[in-house]
Amino acid sequence: MVLFQGCAKDLLSTRINAAEEKLARGKASDVNLKEMNPVLPPSLAARHKLALIMDSLVRGDFTYAAVKAELLSIRDGALTPGHLSVEAGYLLTLVEKMEKLDKGASKARECAREGEELKKDLDQSRREAETLKKENDELKKEVELQVFKLKKLEEIHIDSVKRRGKQ
Repeated sequence: MVLFQGCAKDLLSTRINAAEEKLARGKASDVNLKEMNPVLPPSLAARHKLALIMDSLVRGDFTYAAVKAELLSIRDGALTPGHLSVEAGYLLTLVEKMEKLDKGASKARECAREGEELKKDLDQSRREAETLKKENDELKKEVELQVFKLKKLEEIHIDSVKRRGKQ
């Protein structure tokens, strides 16, 4: 029985090594890590969890809360070897930084969207102001024309009153 457990452990370790090699180069693993279920030893279980986390990060199908919880369990695990605990701590720090950057990026996208809306509103206001200015100029010309006509009518009226008075 011990012999078979050793073989299964070696097979599992080999499959995890292959997955880790791919993940270390930023590529998704060919091996379906979710089907593996390592129980012993704790170092193999921790490596499996780290490989699962990295696979989900590389593929982009993860949530920050789940990843952070899993990394915390690896980092704070009593049976986890020291080097894997440190590695989980490093990854946890990076994931927290990624989360902050994503939040900042979403705020930046929101500000950019608001900026675009304000720019459109400004352009529309400028067009409206230009239209109103044209209307104002036209009304000023109309007023000037009416003033000119009124003066002419007054002159004609004054001339006609003078003519009547002379007669």
